[in-house]
Amino acid sequence: MKGDVHIAIYHFNVKIVSRGKGASAVAKAAYISGEKIKNEYDGTTHDYRRKHEIVHKEILLSDNAPPKFKNRSILWNAVEKSETRKNSQTARHIDAALPVEIPRNEQIDLVRHFCQQCFVSKGMCADFAIHDKGDGNPHVHILLTTRKVDENGFTKKERAWNDKALLIEWRKLWADWCNHKLYFVSKERIDHRSYAAQGIDKIPQRHLGAAACAIEKKGYRTDKGSYNRKVILTNTNAEIEKLNFELSKLNTEKRSIKKKIIETELGCPLSETFGIESDKIPNMDSFVSSLTNANILHTIKNKNDGKQVIFFANRDKETVINIFQRCYEKEKQTDISPDNNRDKSVKKHRSR
Repeated sequence: MKGDVHIAIYHFNVKIVSRGKGASAVAKAAYISGEKIKNEYDGTTHDYRRKHEIVHKEILLSDNAPPKFKNRSILWNAVEKSETRKNSQTARHIDAALPVEIPRNEQIDLVRHFCQQCFVSKGMCADFAIHDKGDGNPHVHILLTTRKVDENGFTKKERAWNDKALLIEWRKLWADWCNHKLYFVSKERIDHRSYAAQGIDKIPQRHLGAAACAIEKKGYRTDKGSYNRKVILTNTNAEIEKLNFELSKLNTEKRSIKKKIIETELGCPLSETFGIESDKIPNMDSFVSSLTNANILHTIKNKNDGKQVIFFANRDKETVINIFQRCYEKEKQTDISPDNNRDKSVKKHRSR
């Protein structure tokens, strides 16, 4: 969000939930859903019922998954049970920004279709929750299983889901789905590619995230927020410089076109012309009429300040000066005509 103007942004971050880093699928599921869930693997209870920004949560199962996995606690404890190593990778977590421009029901529909296309259709179970604190940073958390599943539960790891090409495909499809929804409500669009890949000479900002957004909203400054403000300033200055360069090019092109027009209309090079500003001419209509009667070629052009200039060929300079002087003398005589003084009142002095 920039000021009070909402701007669609692209953020799609994928991380692995690993026991080796002290994380668990149950803890992550409790966090994104705002629920209280006990991890039966290590006996730890994770309680996030005080989180009030969860506006929608949903579990999507592949066709061959047990229906009981619709229960969040059963699903993720089954995941934990299927992993026996201390450093097991138990789940995949995606954090993605939602376009604030689209209404809530369309945000939900967007996530649901995206998960169905990218994950559930491939055999994964997807648990997603939309978070929105009303600070202009709605986002979705998607928690994905990493093992194949059948009616009895989880089986072997699916290594193909770790393919980098698949991640690139997910990033592109997320942008496609967001833009599909944005098409109906906004001119804003997002792009999954980096600025460099798009050919855009800009420094990318860092995604603030919910915590930093909340701090910034309270009037405090964060490192990410300060970095982004510097980036915005740098990018703005670069954009101004670019626009000034483009403006200079347009003005040069404009002068070239104007030069060609004047040369065409007067039948001589611009170096062999002269001009008179219209506000220096006492009676413009009479002057132009006299030029026409004398068959003097002329053309009227506007300056950048809005003033008009009449251009002539040097070959007609003497005639133009004579016409100008006649108009000037005529205007001068009109100013001192007795008719101008006829209605002037005479002040009478009272005798004492």
